[in-house]
Amino acid sequence: MLAGLVRTIRSRLLYKMLISYSILTLVPLVVVSAAFYVRSDQLLEKKETETVQQDLNVTASKIDARLHEVRKLLSELGRQEAIRSLLLMDAREGTNPAGEDHRRQEAAAAELMQSELEQARNNVGDFVDNLYLINKAGDIYATDSSKRLQYVSAFRLLPFEFPNVPQWAFFTDYQRMACDLKLYAGGAAMTSETEIGMLVLTIDPAKASQLYDTYERGTFYIANADNLIVSSSNLSDIGNLLGSGGQEDRLVVRQKSQTSDFQYVRIATAGANALVKKQTLFALAVTLAAWAAVFITTYQILKRITHPIRRLYRLMRKAELAEYHIFPNIRGQDEIAMLCRGYNQLVTRTEQLIETNYKSELRVREAELKAIRMYINPHFLYNILEYISVISQAPDKAKYVPDVVRKLSGIFRYSITPGGTFVPLATELQYVESFLQIHQYRYGERLQYAIVLPVMFRLAAVPRFMLQPLVENCILHGIDRLPEGGKIEIEVKEADYHLEIVIRNPSPEEEAVPEGHSPRASEHRAKRGLGSGMDNINDRIRHHFGSDYGVKLTRDGSFVTVQATIPIQIWQEESTG
Repeated sequence: MLAGLVRTIRSRLLYKMLISYSILTLVPLVVVSAAFYVRSDQLLEKKETETVQQDLNVTASKIDARLHEVRKLLSELGRQEAIRSLLLMDAREGTNPAGEDHRRQEAAAAELMQSELEQARNNVGDFVDNLYLINKAGDIYATDSSKRLQYVSAFRLLPFEFPNVPQWAFFTDYQRMACDLKLYAGGAAMTSETEIGMLVLTIDPAKASQLYDTYERGTFYIANADNLIVSSSNLSDIGNLLGSGGQEDRLVVRQKSQTSDFQYVRIATAGANALVKKQTLFALAVTLAAWAAVFITTYQILKRITHPIRRLYRLMRKAELAEYHIFPNIRGQDEIAMLCRGYNQLVTRTEQLIETNYKSELRVREAELKAIRMYINPHFLYNILEYISVISQAPDKAKYVPDVVRKLSGIFRYSITPGGTFVPLATELQYVESFLQIHQYRYGERLQYAIVLPVMFRLAAVPRFMLQPLVENCILHGIDRLPEGGKIEIEVKEADYHLEIVIRNPSPEEEAVPEGHSPRASEHRAKRGLGSGMDNINDRIRHHFGSDYGVKLTRDGSFVTVQATIPIQIWQEESTG
């Protein structure tokens, strides 16, 4: 394939010149663009870090504000009398999981926690996952029906410096960030004896990533002081250690949270940052635009030289296929224009010669067609008159002579009536039936016929007197040679979108070839008497419709079938063929 492309380029002057000018223009532009890219990468690396840091500060402030709202909400919940009363009641009465009072108390607590959860989602955001109230005995009242907390003991061990101040856990619970608040008896010191329970609020890990969804996946993390990832857009990263980011092609920027011990980590591509990429794309666009301008200009100049030659070459190739076209709009007086004018003169002379020969051939074909039609009418009239002579000599059939003459006059009038070459198929079959009725007077019961013409084909256009010679052959070479006679069947049908007229009649079996005789003798006897009529109809059909149509004769045992195939065309009164 590559070798073929090289041969094509080498064989065309336009391609070679375009490639040469493109290389001469593109190489310097590429060198300038590459130098600009390298220099810009060095100068803007610092700018990239500052830009990422500023962007991270904005994101950190937004997330800090939401985390502060969560802590404030949890602090307010810890001061609610209903929650503290519930924990103090548990502390006074102890736990009795099987008691009816405990079940009512548990139901009331769950209802209270669910109400507080819905209010928290409305006030803070739908990223709030669940609320858990844990008494000192370890019972959990939760909005989570499964009461699932992965590290209950770890929440108890979290250090608290000030009372009623929530603390963000430095670990995750089922991949969820969690905020914990220890509750103590009112006015009491922060000791294990005065502790009455805990409130834990968890954050939905998937919805928490919406706080920084402006970043691409895997470029922003929330981690604790030990680089343990507590929130990420990729949930599978939560709980893993964050890499050091020491790769040369990575820029890691960290920002400490103001409301927790978390840190926000932004990972960006070092060096060719977004600004450098924009500048590089701009330089590339300028390079391509300059190259395109040179390419188009070169093409416009060169095509004035090569395009006429290529066009003349294509016209000459078409002329080889007998498609002659003049080269239009010749301009200039140079050698190429002279060559094109010479080609036009050659084409004009060739078309004149072809037209002269075509008209001569057409006149010959028209003369042949007229001769064929002139043959058909006298031949048909002679046969009918001979039939009238035969039946007039028979006393029992002489009475039919007037009717035969009347039908003959109708057929003859049909054959000589001026008009188009084509007639409706129904009309053609009507006169074929008259022709068969004339012969029934002669053969009597020996001749039977059946005509099947679907209504949809009644107006199909057929050449005038196309079927009569075929039916006459059926009588001469079939019925007349069989003592018992037979039946002629005419059927009109469609096959492969063509119109087929099938004529079937019984015929004597073919004679065997005597020993020592050529098989061609039998073939000649089989076609004897069928040649002129069949050939005439076949020539007429091919003359009107082309070589794809015509008449075909086949033998199947004691029956002969003639199949005439023509295109399906609707007859119109003005049809002239």
